[in-house]
Amino acid sequence: MLETIVTLGPWIWLILAAILLALEMLAPGIFLMWFGLAALVTGVAALRYDIAWQWQLIWFCGLSLVTVILVKQYLRKNPVETDAPLLNKRAVQLVGQTLTLVDPIENGRGSVRAGDTIWRVEGPALPKGTTVKVVGADGSMLRVEPADAES
Repeated sequence: MLETIVTLGPWIWLILAAILLALEMLAPGIFLMWFGLAALVTGVAALRYDIAWQWQLIWFCGLSLVTVILVKQYLRKNPVETDAPLLNKRAVQLVGQTLTLVDPIENGRGSVRAGDTIWRVEGPALPKGTTVKVVGADGSMLRVEPADAES
């Protein structure tokens, strides 16, 4: 394997860049793109200058690290806006909904059914069948209070 890499020389980086960029298009997530970019720059530098394969590997690792860190910092300051900000926050999507307890709340814990999922809840002691309103979420735990408490 190492012999093949050494034989292909700089072209291995351009092949790797093409594979990574193609994978990025197939499975988008703007992650593989930065490794592909690092491989592309490494390949172009290796074609232009006579660089030992060990240094090419170090160059690729360094460029990968730098691009990932820079993009992470950029995205923290400029988050990507979406039309569905709660898409992967299922518990938060339930805040404000009225649900029925499937298990009583005893010792501060019980459960409700929302759609086809049973959710653990915490709140005041209430019997099974009580209608509750979701007032918050902490991870996958829902905080509830009796639905008639605010009426």
